[in-house]
Amino acid sequence: MQKRRKRKHRITPRSNDLLQEKLEYTGTNIGETVITQLCFNQEMCEEQTIIADKFVRPAGSDTTTWLQVKGLSDVASIEKVCEQFGVPHLTMQDILNTQHIAKIEYTNNFIFVVSDLFSYSKHNELENEQICLIFGENFVLSFQENQTPHFIAIENALKTKQGRILQQRADYLFNILMSTLIDRYLEVLEIQQNLLLDMEDALMEFQSVQAETNTTIHNYRRDYLVLKKSLFPLKEQFSQMLLWDYALIAKENHIYFRDTNDHLQQAYMMIEGNRETIASILDLYLANNDLRMNHIMKQLTVVASIFIPLTFLVGLWGMNFKFMPELEWRYGYLFAWIIIIVAGAGCYIYFKKKKWY
Repeated sequence: MQKRRKRKHRITPRSNDLLQEKLEYTGTNIGETVITQLCFNQEMCEEQTIIADKFVRPAGSDTTTWLQVKGLSDVASIEKVCEQFGVPHLTMQDILNTQHIAKIEYTNNFIFVVSDLFSYSKHNELENEQICLIFGENFVLSFQENQTPHFIAIENALKTKQGRILQQRADYLFNILMSTLIDRYLEVLEIQQNLLLDMEDALMEFQSVQAETNTTIHNYRRDYLVLKKSLFPLKEQFSQMLLWDYALIAKENHIYFRDTNDHLQQAYMMIEGNRETIASILDLYLANNDLRMNHIMKQLTVVASIFIPLTFLVGLWGMNFKFMPELEWRYGYLFAWIIIIVAGAGCYIYFKKKKWY
């Protein structure tokens, strides 16, 4: 089992968004901000890189616009682009606040989603990146902290005209993006599940080396809490969205949203299953520690029991009585060693036969 490195905790000072008007990126990724736009309809798909100062929102009700913002360090450019789509100031602050809790927010004009995209590193450390989605009439905006192509499969499907995505509108694209995020949850939870099962198998081997096991269990417990904190709001609020007759979502596409909701429910069941596994592993680890301690005490008791008759003999011959024939015997020393060895070997064989050792 691989050793996990100790996390470095970073506490970001928090300010009241209602008291300040400025926008501030609270993350640590200061890379370049790249804005790309994909406009598509049933006949075409065009991609271009956007310059915030010269960007004008495309017009036309028959064309869907997908604007991808990769990198959040250029706050001014993000603000200008968001203003073109009528995104409120508080929503912009939530986008730039990488410590924001997961949520799905509904307004009359758009649906706003804050989520985390998780992955396990090669050292089995849980890593996350905040992803924000804004879905409105004929457009979808996606915001992420770095340049990782998380949605490359969707981009390729649009460019190569695969599937039915070109024949659909913004609601279908939004659902596909949400489904991609939830599938990443399922991948991470499956990896965590396999790691927990491997740990459980290792703990079942009583004599296995279990250094750092306690720390690793608590690391997985902490990962569970982080995943649940991000997944639970999405599960609750996405289910509520399906109950509403929301104008932005076409009725014929409700079936796709229900399928995404099923994946959310599956992810939540998996995370609860992992919680139970973590609890059982912790109980097994504590029980193994008790068994190991009992085994050590039994070994020490057996060793002490072997030396009890030997101590008796040595104590007997160590008494200072004047008339002790063994003390004057020529072969007394050799005879004493023979008795000690035979007594010790006899106790050992007896304990071994009784399977006490």
